[in-house]
Formats: sequence, C-alpha cells, structure tokens
Amino acid sequence: MAKKNDDFFKEKKSWSEVKDSLLGNYLKPYLQKILHTRKSIVYVDCFAGKGAFEDGQPGSPLIALQTMQDCLNHTTMSDWHIEPYFIDLNYADDLKVNLKEYPGINIVSGKYEDEICTILEEKRGCNVFLYVDPYGIKALDCTLFDCFATHGFNSIELLINMNSFGFIREGCRVLGVNFDDNDIFEDLVEYDSTHLVADENSKLALNKIAGGDYWIRIIEAKRRNTITAYDAEAQFADEYCKRLRQGYSYVLNMPLRIKRGQVPKYRMIHATNHADGALLMVDNIFGRWELMKDIQTGGQIQIWEENVENEMIDEADVRQKIIAHISTFCTAARLNQVMADFYSTYGVICRTKTVKDVYRDLEKSGELVVLRRPSTTPKGRLATYFADEKGKQTILRWKG
Repeated sequence: MAKKNDDFFKEKKSWSEVKDSLLGNYLKPYLQKILHTRKSIVYVDCFAGKGAFEDGQPGSPLIALQTMQDCLNHTTMSDWHIEPYFIDLNYADDLKVNLKEYPGINIVSGKYEDEICTILEEKRGCNVFLYVDPYGIKALDCTLFDCFATHGFNSIELLINMNSFGFIREGCRVLGVNFDDNDIFEDLVEYDSTHLVADENSKLALNKIAGGDYWIRIIEAKRRNTITAYDAEAQFADEYCKRLRQGYSYVLNMPLRIKRGQVPKYRMIHATNHADGALLMVDNIFGRWELMKDIQTGGQIQIWEENVENEMIDEADVRQKIIAHISTFCTAARLNQVMADFYSTYGVICRTKTVKDVYRDLEKSGELVVLRRPSTTPKGRLATYFADEKGKQTILRWKG
C-alpha cells in the first residue's frame, strides 16, 4: 500500500539499495567509456529526492556524484566536462544541504516534466544520461522519451524505474475491472502513488504513460480471467519495452522482486542506442541479481541457478535461443551489435560469457564464420578472442 510521504526518506530499504547499486555500478564503466568521446556529459537525476536518507545512507544523487568524482580522479584526460542536474519539486533545499560538498552542480526546484525540456534544449551534441525514478507513474510520458531519442544528442541513455504493477492497478481501476488482489500490494511501498478515476481522461493519461493503448487489451484479458494479475504485469512490462524500442535500439529490464514468487515491486528499464552500453548493463544486471538473490533467500545457497525472473536457467533452451538468433545474421555484423540485439530480443536470460561460449562452439563446428581484426596475437599466433573494443574487432556471419 502507499506509504506516508514523510516516512519515505527515513530509512533506505533493501530494494532501494539494489536499485541504486544498479545505477552506481553502471555509471562507472559508462563514464569511463563515454569520456573518450570528448563530448560534454549531461547527467540528470529527474526525481532526486533529498539526496540522502535520514539513516545516513546515500541516495541516488550522492551515489552518482561519488561515482563521477572517482572516475575523474582516475582519468588522465584533461578536457572532460560533466554537467550534473538534480530535479525535485519538494526537496531542493535538502539537496543543497546534502550535496554541498560538490560545487558546480545544478539543483532545479520543480517538476521533471516541466523542467527537463528546458534543461536539454541546448544540449545537442552532448552525451545525455537520464535517471528517471519517479514518485508513482503519472510523470512518465512516453512521448517525451521519443523526443529525447531524436533530439540530436551524441548519445542518450535512460534508466527508468517503472512501477509496472502500479500501472496494472490503475488500468483496472480506470476500466472498472475488479481487483481483489490486495495482498499483492501489501509490500508495494510508494512515495506518491497514482490514483486515477474511471473516465476518458484517465484512459488518455494511461495511454500517454504507456505510449499507446495496448494496455487495454491486457486489462480486458484480466477482466475475463484468462490471465492473472501477475501475467498482466509481465505482459505490460514486455509491451512497454517493445514500445521503447521504437526509439531505442536496445531495451533491457530487471525486476525488483523482494520475495521469490512475488510480483516485482518495480522494474528497472534501460534504453540505449549503443550496443556497448546494453552489454555493460547485462553484466551489471547479473551482478545486482546476486545481491537481489541474497535478499530473497536470506543468504542461503541455491542448488540451481536462476535468471532475473526467478526462473531456473535451462541451459539447453538458452543455447537454442542463442543459435536461433545468430542464424538470422547471414551477412557480416559486429559482435557487440549481435549480442546486444540478442538480449534486447530475449531479455537478460544468461551472462554475456554464455553467449560467447556458444559462439566459440559454433565457430569450431564451422557453422559460424568469425573475422577478427587483428587476426593474430602480438606473438604471431592465430587470434581466438571474442571482443569488440578498442584495438580488437570481431565480426560474425552465420554459415550454417
């Protein structure tokens, strides 16, 4: 159920630690890579809150600033430029106090939806990263995300905290669908939950959030009891990611589920047009997933490995999907593009190492043609790497 707003920042919850860990652990390699574009970096925390919790734990603003400072302390580049922005309607004064050790930052008092376009208007040619962790769902305008994708930035990445089950709840309310699964919401802590009424304006509001009316089909299936509330949430998350792919080549999501078998509390959704960024996020999600599993199991060891959806990993099924995907690339393609497309299609179902291991087997069997540049090691031996990075390039083509 919705929690009182004045209690929200008193103590940092376990799911919030995972969420902020996903941000912090991605930002470090992201910044290390993006600094080399020698283009300005614009970082925007769109719902920054107070910057810190009352129990002394850092919030997303402090985590981001600490990560930035660490990266800048270890870079040899001298021509870097990072502009951090922190937006919040209610806690700008708290942000000024909690972030006082970081001069030169921009603290904006206002609503994200009112301020973001002004902030980004003159940032064409820059690298932009938006952390969108809203208080509820009502501020998530999918058409804004579309605009960001075509604004002329050098690069644009989004990390969105989507309250997907909250959306299903409101969809049921707006369409008059009975929803008696109150126990499911018992642990759904929300700072500012959205409560819509059953009218046409509310339908339009949900269309704006979802980026279309596909959600109506899902809620109507729930009305007919052909799917459960859990199914509805999963279908909505899948459709929402597909909708984001209209503007972003690679879209991934990680559910934050505190207990096994429980509906996700939130879904962290990453959208980018850069294959390198997508693959960095895949490995980051698996790293955070280890933390999530410890929370779910209380630190107990599991005898089988699960993916981020708490599904037991079927190695044969994963291998089949990897082969099915690579077999569609009958013309040459870069390794990272092929792998990022795989994860955007099938989700984060395995580690990047697993995909590369299958590619190695396919190369040995003669089904996959692999071109490497350079083709030899410094000692003159035939190269066997699967890497797409500075100084190494791997190109794949299905031979079958």
